[in-house]
Amino acid sequence: MDAIMYRDILTQHMLPYATRNMPRSCIFQHDNDPKHSSKLIKEFFIAKKLRVLDWPSQSPDLNPIEHLW
Repeated sequence: MDAIMYRDILTQHMLPYATRNMPRSCIFQHDNDPKHSSKLIKEFFIAKKLRVLDWPSQSPDLNPIEHLW
């Protein structure tokens, strides 16, 4: 999958679902995969006025669930 396909999936599936099922705005989060952090996807989220929550570094110290195990 590349950034174009990812954008198409978001457009065809995620946006209609969010519009139908989330009456208030939502915050989207995806990991740091290259297609997720590409210029195309960043511009897509800006154009659609979608908020994105940054994905933290992959450190056990920054991931509270790791302390449960």
